[in-house]
Amino acid sequence: MSAPRFARTVIGELVNDSGPGAMNTFLLVADLDNDGYQDVVLSGRNGKMAWFKNPGREGGAWQAYHMAEVSDMECGGVAFDLDGDGYKDVILGGDYRSDELRWWHNPGRPGAPWACHVIAKTGHRQMHDAIIGEVTGDGRPSLVFWNQHSGETDGATLYRLPLPDDPTISPWPGLQVIAREKGEDGQPEEGLAIGDVDGDGQDELVAGTWWYKYRAGRWEEYKFAVPESGRGYLTTRLAIGDVNGDGRNEIVVSEGDPCIYGRPWGGRLAWFEPGEDVHGPWREHRLAEGLLDAHTCRLGDVCGNGHLDIFTAEIGTADSYRERPPRLLVFENDGRGSFTRHVIDEGEGVHEAVLVDLRRRGVLDIVGRPLQGPNKWKLYAWYNEG
Repeated sequence: MSAPRFARTVIGELVNDSGPGAMNTFLLVADLDNDGYQDVVLSGRNGKMAWFKNPGREGGAWQAYHMAEVSDMECGGVAFDLDGDGYKDVILGGDYRSDELRWWHNPGRPGAPWACHVIAKTGHRQMHDAIIGEVTGDGRPSLVFWNQHSGETDGATLYRLPLPDDPTISPWPGLQVIAREKGEDGQPEEGLAIGDVDGDGQDELVAGTWWYKYRAGRWEEYKFAVPESGRGYLTTRLAIGDVNGDGRNEIVVSEGDPCIYGRPWGGRLAWFEPGEDVHGPWREHRLAEGLLDAHTCRLGDVCGNGHLDIFTAEIGTADSYRERPPRLLVFENDGRGSFTRHVIDEGEGVHEAVLVDLRRRGVLDIVGRPLQGPNKWKLYAWYNEG
């Protein structure tokens, strides 16, 4: 198998506050102006939130547009047309100093300000990850999010909100707890994905190392990730899809921040396969260990062979990347769940990178940015040359 080829280029820059721990925490890809090309949203923890208009071609200039001044922002937001005006809005939660989940209204005009509305104010800090999908079987989309510091234990609380007819009301009505006190080795759980887990034709919710099904008015929970090593998966990033061609969905897991949270030896990347009893622990297929905070987990046909490949990328540790240079990795799938690893770039750490067709060529490119290091304000595209 020949390695996929990518060309890295800087497509933008967003310089934010310069205090301790200053960084751009949030990256999102969505078509914000309805021109058919995927744009990029970038936000600092504090400072500016901006979107970058996709020129539709490699080498074209990406135009940056200011959206809002922000503070105490986390990562893991989502784009969705909340008010039905045809333009995708942006949802994002607060960090370890904030108890709010907010949304910004897309004005539909480049350069116009994006009005901010509060969705929920839980009284507890840090909203890491949000997702929208139909997970209750009633045809109505739900917004699901993690609230990592519940104030009761080290575990996180998983919330669900039905999307209201008028999203400008604050707070949204109907806030429901799906699960409480979810954590691994003292670290609150994170990571969200939606897909058909049990093969019944309806989507379920995957959150952290559990999956959840709404049935008869209540949430059932099942632990799928029980690793052979006995050490739980920390700070999970998740993807769901049929990676071995058996007609059932598997769950792919990477550990996003293990080095930061007490495991300096690094993290794992694995896919989990359901057994005959989908409600029991799933079989672990480990692909990599010792990853330097692989805070990216994506599925897509990167190599053009018609199969779901796995893409991950390392943040790297410390501003100097002193252990070794971080890498972008593609695990090429033969269609039966056997993978060949390719290093597609090395030396630049990446946080929450996205697989996306930037040029409408039918191939998957990559968008990402460093969380730390000398180039942390830069926004990169890796154009797929395959």
